[in-house]
Amino acid sequence: MKSKTEFGNNKGFTLIEMAIVLIIIGIIIGAVVKGKDLVRGAEQKKVYSKFISEWLTCYLNFYDRTGKVLGDTWDGSAAGQDGKADTSAGTATAPTDAGRADLYDGPAAGTAYMGLKQIGLTAPATNTALNYQYRYTDSCGAANILTIAFAYDTTGKYNYMEITNIPNELCISLDTMIDSQADGTLGDFIGDAQTGTAWGTDPCTTTAARWKLEF
Repeated sequence: MKSKTEFGNNKGFTLIEMAIVLIIIGIIIGAVVKGKDLVRGAEQKKVYSKFISEWLTCYLNFYDRTGKVLGDTWDGSAAGQDGKADTSAGTATAPTDAGRADLYDGPAAGTAYMGLKQIGLTAPATNTALNYQYRYTDSCGAANILTIAFAYDTTGKYNYMEITNIPNELCISLDTMIDSQADGTLGDFIGDAQTGTAWGTDPCTTTAARWKLEF
């Protein structure tokens, strides 16, 4: 049988000890959250450097070598190329996947329009099977397939790179990288409208964005 002295020595945690434990747990949780933020920031920078910036370089190099706009397919003839990007496989309609593939492969033989391959340029290597798409996992855990095309705004009269299925959180990050501000209406990286639109408040809701081009 245990004595009263032995029972008296079985003390629990003091308030100070519990406070210290809670502080340590808080530090660990904070480090984990911060780590996730750093990983997400690195992934967002990778989308810029490995995908959309690479496609911008392709666009500029194509123009430098040919004097033509990448994605200007119009009617497939020399006379039909009007300097307006449409990425639509021979028509002046909304961008199509066939047109996106032609950005690298070029259209059918006999047409004036050329793709990157015809002039010795390579398309960006992405984390999907298609060079015009990139997989990005948002902070909600959803995998989003970003898709690019080149298009022309008939009212604003400018060519632009269109990025579809892009989460608001990534739009804000890219806008900050490109324009040093994240409003979706000022600068070159804007919401998908002639003069831009503000980014949404839900970080994981997908939208479309455009990067205005010089020519």
